[in-house]
Order: sequence, then structure tokens, then C-alpha cells
Amino acid sequence: MPSAYEILEVDRDADHDTIREAYRRRARRAHPDLHPDDPEAHERFLAVQAAYEVLIDPERRRAHDRDPEGVLASEVMNRRKAQLKRRRARLRRLFQD
Repeated sequence: MPSAYEILEVDRDADHDTIREAYRRRARRAHPDLHPDDPEAHERFLAVQAAYEVLIDPERRRAHDRDPEGVLASEVMNRRKAQLKRRRARLRRLFQD
């Protein structure tokens, strides 16, 4: 898995504003709604979101600098779990009616 810096295409010394702009640019390009026929678009979008979340938090960014793969992978996994939880809740609400 590439590092968060590679995903957002920023330098390691990028400041908060640069990271935010890179996130917005990459999120627009990777958004799954723009690529409905691409089955991997959602995974790319999750990676962009996770990279942003890691790099804007100074503590998580330091942890990422020490262990890039571990921190980013756990963030992506947490996002997948949260998404599945939301989907299950929606399905429960649909079938309760």
C-alpha cells in the first residue's frame, strides 16, 4: 500500500492547507459516483479519505511517518467497518417496516 503522502500526491513537509487542497482534488477525481462502472473506485476513494484523516492529525501523522503501512491500513479498515455498520443499519430499518 502506498503511503498517505503518495496517495494525496504531497511532499512529506506539506502544510495543512496543501494537504486539504490535495485531498479535495484527489477526492473529486476518485469519487465512486463519477466512476459507477469501476469496481475499485470505492476502494480508491476510501484510501484518499484515510490518507487525509491521517495527515491532518499531527499525532497520527507522526505515527504514520514511523509506520506508514500500518497506520494507513488500519484507518482504511476502520472506514470499511464503519461503512458496513451503516449499511447494516439501513437494511435493518428497511426490513423493519
